[in-house]
Amino acid sequence: MATCDSIPKYWRLAAKASGWVARHISCLAALFLLFTVAATATEPIAFADSTVGSFEIDGNLIVDHTVPPAEPIDWLSSPFPASLITFTDATGQGDDIFGQGSKENDQSTWVCTTGSAPQKDDIVNQLLVPQSTTPVAGEVALRFVGSKQFLYANWSRLSNNGDAHIDYEFNQADAAADPASPTCTRLAKRTVGDFLVSFDTDLQHNAISVSAFIWNGTTFVQLSTGAQGVLWDGAVNQGPITALQPLNTNLQSVANLFGELALNVSDTIGTIPCNAVLHVSMKSRSSTSLSAELKDRTRAMPVSFTVFNPNGANANGNAFAARIQDSLLGLNQTFPAATPATCTEGVCSSQSGPGSNSNSNQVLGVPPPSQPLLSASLLSASSTSAVSPTTNTATDTGTAESAGVNVINGLVTADVVRAVAAANAGGFNASFSAAGSAFKNLVVNGTQLNNVNPNTRIDLPATVFGAGSYVALLEETGSTSQPAAGQLSGGAFAADVTVNMIHVHITGVLGGVEAADVIVSHASAHADFPQPTGCPALVGTVSGDATILNEQTDPSALPVIFGHVVIPPQGGHDHQDLDQLTSAAANSGTSVSDSLGSVTNSSGTSTSFAQVQSVCVLPTATGCTVSASAVKSQANSTSGGGQSLSDARGTGLLGVSVGSTSVHDNPPANTCINVIPNVSVVLNEQVCDGAGAPACSPMGTPVTCSATTSSGLTVRAIHVIVTKGGTLGLPAGANVIVGEAHADSSHP
Repeated sequence: MATCDSIPKYWRLAAKASGWVARHISCLAALFLLFTVAATATEPIAFADSTVGSFEIDGNLIVDHTVPPAEPIDWLSSPFPASLITFTDATGQGDDIFGQGSKENDQSTWVCTTGSAPQKDDIVNQLLVPQSTTPVAGEVALRFVGSKQFLYANWSRLSNNGDAHIDYEFNQADAAADPASPTCTRLAKRTVGDFLVSFDTDLQHNAISVSAFIWNGTTFVQLSTGAQGVLWDGAVNQGPITALQPLNTNLQSVANLFGELALNVSDTIGTIPCNAVLHVSMKSRSSTSLSAELKDRTRAMPVSFTVFNPNGANANGNAFAARIQDSLLGLNQTFPAATPATCTEGVCSSQSGPGSNSNSNQVLGVPPPSQPLLSASLLSASSTSAVSPTTNTATDTGTAESAGVNVINGLVTADVVRAVAAANAGGFNASFSAAGSAFKNLVVNGTQLNNVNPNTRIDLPATVFGAGSYVALLEETGSTSQPAAGQLSGGAFAADVTVNMIHVHITGVLGGVEAADVIVSHASAHADFPQPTGCPALVGTVSGDATILNEQTDPSALPVIFGHVVIPPQGGHDHQDLDQLTSAAANSGTSVSDSLGSVTNSSGTSTSFAQVQSVCVLPTATGCTVSASAVKSQANSTSGGGQSLSDARGTGLLGVSVGSTSVHDNPPANTCINVIPNVSVVLNEQVCDGAGAPACSPMGTPVTCSATTSSGLTVRAIHVIVTKGGTLGLPAGANVIVGEAHADSSHP
């Protein structure tokens, strides 16, 4: 006998979420519903004007009502607002069928072979639907209507010389990994909680029945579906109908070659979690009983109970290579020119619903016209917006690139300035990124900058440029939003990001320039995607960040950070490349920092790394306090399925020396080197979130970061700490970190 524990967890959780447990006070009451057997419906077949789940159950595929609103729908509704899967099946001697003796209720009897199925039980490709380029044999669709989940299905058979008996079986297992039997490799093995929906006609009594069953581990138990027209309905065609193309030309009538059903899943089987993926197959039986012989079959197909709505998604953005404004000169120009002409931000793109839109433009040489604000050899911009019904995502990417840049007579110069803004939104999360944004040979007011952190501001001398004048570099603003906790419909996931690589603001009068603003390389992106009805926002989060250099030579002041990247809680991507780095406490060659993360319905993952070449920390007259040929700190975190793990895979340190002492490559976690008086050096420092710093030793101290739902890890390649004031000319507590990476994740 089935027990509460034998009912799969996702059924019990779904029942609880939908109020099912509240209606059925105890486990025994729940089991009573599971084992309730409904009487076969005997009401007349419904042929027109019948709807269950706002679906026309009228024996055809077309929408019969001709005036708004769009509901109720039918199979040829465009767009079709439900998750849908199509089935195909051959006919004749090459058809996939069941061998004699195969019974629906007993998989141990199944023999899958090829041959010819009886014509009345032969499922065939006769339906012309827009979701397929070739005819199909049947379809299954799923969606929420209000708070209730509905299933719709149809079928097509070769002959009408008897009753139709069609099954749709939904399995949790995947046939590819767990087949029904050695001969039935395209059908899945049953597990407790699998369910079956059957369609049976009784033409002699002018009746149709739609039944639901659940597998208890031994047999299918029938569930209560009530009266026709309330929780379910079914119909067959009475003659020729649009989109039905009969293959059998010997029939006197084409009636009863097509059938369709609608079933309220929430009130019969129980609401299935919207992110569940099951595998469904079509089968035919010789008679009404589940002990009857099976005849024809299709292969099991994956079907998601998540109903995405790409038609309600949007993506838009803009980009321009330069904008110059000056009140004295009367200038307000954007380069390149507006594309399309209606764009007020240079180059624009926009896409609502499935499809894509892209625009680009460029201008060679600025000026003309003659003006003192900006000169450049190339100014180009592009913007691309897309909504994909295949991946169910909305994306926008804006790119602006300026070459040979000279702002206000050499105040700011650069060989190349590139801005990249990317926004992505789907049915469960949204993210943004500025990865790809970069400077080459940037000089500001005579100082070369090899590192620029997001939202860097350099104040300009008020006596020369006017009070409040500044140069802002890599101005970056980004945000994500999602439905409120517990919200099941009407919400959206959205992401926005704007990047201005150079923004010069002058308040005074300077060589004919007055109250001027110059922006070089601007990109902006937006994407939003509707929340799938019935699906709450994902509960998982991630975070990640990486830093090339973090130096705090004065413990009483804030640290100075170089090459910092960070991602938002719903994931994204951020990246920086540095040609070289020189600071008060360290210098290095080529460096890279990167952080990447994502949240799905089953897991959250993030990875961050900082990679630095030719490192010299706290230079001295005789060399470096600590040097390395190359270091890489990497932190990885994954959560989901009741387990969370974070590790430092990918971390490495090569050619490290502390003073005159060489250190073997790739030292273990938390290796302490104390060979310089009053200076502590920790190599490959690893600290788990919330666990406190582990003790370090010359032999290292391994760490393990794990929990059930969340974990995180910080990795620092080199950490130098001054323990006594005056050492190396620094106060006690001064410290320098080279190559820091952090990643964490949280998911139930």
